[in-house]
Amino acid sequence: MKKWLALFLAVAMMATLLVGCNNTAGNASGEDNSWEEVESSGKLVLGMDTAFPPMGYRDEQTGELVGFDLDVATEVCARLGLELVKQPINWKNQVNEINNDNVDCLWNGMSKTEGREQTLNLSIPYMKNNQIILVKIDAPYQNLTDLAGKNLGVQAGSSAEEALNASTEFKNSLGDIINLDDYSKAILEMKNGTIDAIAIDEVVARYYLTKEPDTYRILTKEDGSVESLAVEDYVIGFKIGDNALKTKIEDTLKDMAKDGKLAEISTKWFGEDVTTVGEE
Repeated sequence: MKKWLALFLAVAMMATLLVGCNNTAGNASGEDNSWEEVESSGKLVLGMDTAFPPMGYRDEQTGELVGFDLDVATEVCARLGLELVKQPINWKNQVNEINNDNVDCLWNGMSKTEGREQTLNLSIPYMKNNQIILVKIDAPYQNLTDLAGKNLGVQAGSSAEEALNASTEFKNSLGDIINLDDYSKAILEMKNGTIDAIAIDEVVARYYLTKEPDTYRILTKEDGSVESLAVEDYVIGFKIGDNALKTKIEDTLKDMAKDGKLAEISTKWFGEDVTTVGEE
């Protein structure tokens, strides 16, 4: 009886494994309907962080979600006959949001990193960015070495956090590393003296410099160039396997680069064309 039971369990286990393998193979070789599904819905749901100016953020005066990325996405959707749905998410849970089909893409100043290449389907780059250190304008720190033993804030789940983790020597020299939900909170903590500096995307830092030029500054080297923890590309994140949707949006961005619309939107936000579509 025990032998028959053992045989039955073994056969059942093999059947389960075969079904699992067949399902996996089917998903891997199955038809990609990502564009058709978005097209039929008439909407593109864009996952974003609401506190990442100037790429995507909530305007303090109007309460509206605005930003460079949102303007670009709005134009892309107009050309594709879609309605743009701006969906705020917890940026720390970005991969889960897209894998659970809560959003169609992640588009909000998202840097291309090794970790994201493993978990997301990343678009062509559309802008370059540095991960830098922001301090108060009257702070005594002039370089990374000066921050030894000091407290540094960084957005949890951000590419700035990844860049910091990769900069082992600098990270180990610091005092406390404070993980914060978003950069607006990090700015407030630095104003209050809770932290001494912030690891942050350069485009975001320059937004705060524009708003309050006499309040902050970026750490620089002796030659005047920024102290960069990493040089990165901004990309759009899609679900792994959603190649049709990714290609459709990439082709539209390329068309916008050719006809000057992308440069027009960039000049509105940055005073010049800082996009890189077509340079790859």
